[in-house]
Amino acid sequence: MDQGEHEAARRELESAAACAEVSGDLVVRASVQEFSGRYWEHYDLSRAMDAYRSALELSTAANEGRGAAIAAYFLGSAQDAAGDHDEALVTLRGAHAELTARNDPRMAARVLAAIGLAHDRLGEHEAAIRSLSEAARALREQRATHYEAQALVALAGIRERSAAGPEAVRADLTRALEIYEAGCSPQAEVLRRRLEETGGTG
Repeated sequence: MDQGEHEAARRELESAAACAEVSGDLVVRASVQEFSGRYWEHYDLSRAMDAYRSALELSTAANEGRGAAIAAYFLGSAQDAAGDHDEALVTLRGAHAELTARNDPRMAARVLAAIGLAHDRLGEHEAAIRSLSEAARALREQRATHYEAQALVALAGIRERSAAGPEAVRADLTRALEIYEAGCSPQAEVLRRRLEETGGTG
């Protein structure tokens, strides 16, 4: 999938699903369903959500609470992408509470960023900014810089739309640019242009 070879990915997932069914291992079956959902998000959100629900049910049956919470995170993100923002918030808040209770700050912060995006799509910009700001701070503390950069870029976009001061927008974009430059990401050039447009070249 990362290399854009989606047909090959689908064949591998079909083989994995068959092997998982034969194994009878609930955790393995849940993992395959989760990866299947991530594949189907590119083509069919309804099918992706079905796969995530299956992963959630299988992880719950296996008493794998963390796996169930991660499946709920992906399900909530897919619900949000499908336009079910209120339902997404319910799902994501449940995942966040579970991951926080399990002392998994990295995944909890990723869920918090998704909660921020859902608030933004509901037009709740202040709540979105609070969630994404907190998520970015937590991700930085966890050294999960790739996800921190994603949260910062989203945060900058919301600040721009809500007429926040340009200094805050530039601060978010500058930090994200540092991360992308360090990782030699093609996103670095995109952010460099955005910074120039806001009057703050990186």
